[in-house]
Amino acid sequence: MRTSRGGSSAWAAAVALFSLVGAVAGQDRPLSADFPEVYRVGGFDAPEWAEFAGAPVVAFDAAGRLYVQEGTAMSSVLGGSAGPVVVIDPGGSLIRTVGGAGEGPGEFDEPRGLVVWRDGRLAVADVGHNAYQLFTPDGEFERLVRMGGGAGGFSGLMNERSRLRPDPAGPALIAQGISSGQSAFTSAVGRMFGAEGAEEGRVDDRGLERLRLDGEDVVAERLLQGWRPATDDDGQESPLDLSDPTSIIGTIMGGERWFEPELLWDLLPDGGIVYSDSSSYRIRVTDPAGREIRTLTRPFAPKPVTRGVRSAMRDRSLARLPEGDGSDMRAAIREQIRNRGFMDEIPVLSALRTTWDGALWIQRRGEEPWDEDGPIDVMRADGAYVGTFAAGATEVPDAFGPDGLVAFVERDELDIPSIVVRRIPVEVR
Repeated sequence: MRTSRGGSSAWAAAVALFSLVGAVAGQDRPLSADFPEVYRVGGFDAPEWAEFAGAPVVAFDAAGRLYVQEGTAMSSVLGGSAGPVVVIDPGGSLIRTVGGAGEGPGEFDEPRGLVVWRDGRLAVADVGHNAYQLFTPDGEFERLVRMGGGAGGFSGLMNERSRLRPDPAGPALIAQGISSGQSAFTSAVGRMFGAEGAEEGRVDDRGLERLRLDGEDVVAERLLQGWRPATDDDGQESPLDLSDPTSIIGTIMGGERWFEPELLWDLLPDGGIVYSDSSSYRIRVTDPAGREIRTLTRPFAPKPVTRGVRSAMRDRSLARLPEGDGSDMRAAIREQIRNRGFMDEIPVLSALRTTWDGALWIQRRGEEPWDEDGPIDVMRADGAYVGTFAAGATEVPDAFGPDGLVAFVERDELDIPSIVVRRIPVEVR
């Protein structure tokens, strides 16, 4: 059918208008990242109580007190040490320390997570004890809650979860599972030492569960399971051979491909969950029971994974391998990099956090395929868009607190960590 000149012009105008609306909708409203500093602790010349090591974990309570636990790396299993939880007042001075290295109740054998409720109660995930250690707001030891079956560090590793948040409703945690590869590896190692395995039916790294802490043992309740892309290897797992480096690396990686979208999530102040589980800019908002109530979007589409992207990712990963002696393990890692598969799209989002008051900080990827430190959008849980911090203007804080307090873990040229507390403006809280 022939189209008249007038009709063609009208169609062209409609297309142009639609494109203009889309372009305007996708524009970023710039936000200033000039956050005034409140205090900083740690660093090269810090007092002994602020000599943090590893990757410190930080959290606030409702009084603005900051809780810090230094990162550990397999302390009980490999013979390291475990530091106390340091509690700092809103001016940057030490209030108290909680716990410390040891094997008794209230002492830490292998701390792998810190959770602080708003009233100042805290829990430490201690895989060395295979338990969550609970403390009162005054820092007094309250009780242990076993993570799962078995005793000792290897059972604790088998019962570990990868990320924890305090459930606002009561003595419970919201937890993300560990990857199937990590689970298979720790289970195999644990069985060598006679440790008991984790229960069947636990969520993996694409799922969340509520861990009730009101008894002697954790009671896990499944909350949600995020989307997992199908693979050709589903249901065809090979048994792990701990004498074969290729088998070990392959199991730990679990067949994961480059650019598989992670489960990004956090909690709202009322216990609702916000999460993203796909490559697109789509964030789901649920009630505290995990029932979806709305979806938040912005008009940014995933970029395709081209042949050039695949080549660049492999070359960059191989170049970043630490220098070694040509060991079998290093060769296995190189083989895994060369043979690792790819998704068809690069996910839009790289990080998702909620503030103390319930706003969302949503980080997008940067221009390069491997760059996860792109612009940061700020949105309300009802979907209202606030604005965007330009790439490099700020990082996503390591902890959000009351009255706009935020904490960043920074490192100097000697890789010594400091914790910097700043205050963000009302519009982005």
